[in-house]
Amino acid sequence: MIYSVDFKELAEKISHIDMKKYLHDLGWVEIQTKRKWVEVFQLEDKDNFFQIDLPVSRDLRDYRDAMYRCVECIAQSTKKSIEQVILELLNPLSDIVRLRIKDPELEMGSIYVEDTIRLYDNAKKLLMATAMDVVRPQLYHIGRPEQNIVDFVNSCRFGQTEIGSYVISIVCPISTISRNNVVQLSLFSEKQDCAYSLTRKVVNKLIESIRTVRESINNSAFEEYILRNAESEKCISANFLDALSEISIYRSGCELDISAKYAPTIQDNTLPEAVVRISHDYYKPINTVARKIKSSQLSETAYFGRIKGLDAPPDPTNRKSGKITLVFIDEYDKKATATVILSIEDYNAAIEAHREGKMVKIVGTLSGQMHKKIECTYFEVLE
Repeated sequence: MIYSVDFKELAEKISHIDMKKYLHDLGWVEIQTKRKWVEVFQLEDKDNFFQIDLPVSRDLRDYRDAMYRCVECIAQSTKKSIEQVILELLNPLSDIVRLRIKDPELEMGSIYVEDTIRLYDNAKKLLMATAMDVVRPQLYHIGRPEQNIVDFVNSCRFGQTEIGSYVISIVCPISTISRNNVVQLSLFSEKQDCAYSLTRKVVNKLIESIRTVRESINNSAFEEYILRNAESEKCISANFLDALSEISIYRSGCELDISAKYAPTIQDNTLPEAVVRISHDYYKPINTVARKIKSSQLSETAYFGRIKGLDAPPDPTNRKSGKITLVFIDEYDKKATATVILSIEDYNAAIEAHREGKMVKIVGTLSGQMHKKIECTYFEVLE
């Protein structure tokens, strides 16, 4: 790892209740004893026998060491690393998406700040686009995503990385949509609800979409496939293609491996091969088709200009959106200004565009005479 981790300290954070349910679900058998402060679990197969003494209270002086010994035993029985077992136990009902970027620039174990921001930003966009493709399949998602999609993505977390490559781990808690709200399930929820949850559908869709993109390009049927499945469950949107092409493979010599590590206690509805690789060789066809789809879907007017002003609540944590003032050339070739309300993601990009004086593209509907407004459906910072 790039930095050291105290695994015993992390083991202390594991709940003995979660650990007990985890062991039950993995087939460990609880043995009845008269011991008050520990519960005994055993796992036996034809070759091995394992036993765990699970501490039942954090008040025990040796709770940390005892829990760490439990982790060691599980790691030995499952042939996993201690780090991986701890990650699973601290996130007992989560699927983990792992994006491994191979890039000659990363061989020394460091990465440029700008590249880091780009990677994480596009990793988020990739997850967001996949969720939108699951919930509402369409060729191009214009405007701000539905709030339940935003809430789902915001419930996910980034893990740590590894040296020699760059690995982004996205921990996705098992969640579902109920009454238009995202609800996080627990270890005690019905297994079928977990296996066919929004999270599991998104993780499977992510892997399957990349595999489909790669195979259809290999078969010279990429654009045909995308258009043929525009409204079906197999739909792959331009938003997804944009994020995929920009996450890493835009640079020559780069490769991207994406894999899924499913919640260990929820093994229904999993892919037999939950890993896929895509390289820079696929960048041009992906990028070309994405641009073609976007241009065909945008029937509203496009406005090009620079940002004159920014307006949003001073506290960034309270920002749901932001307002900008755009200076552009109107249909009469005259200078005009209009206010535009942007999503928080687009507003943050607008801040950078304003700082660097970059041109922006806004697609939408213009209204008003003295005080013009643009109802924005698409925002892009131009290079």
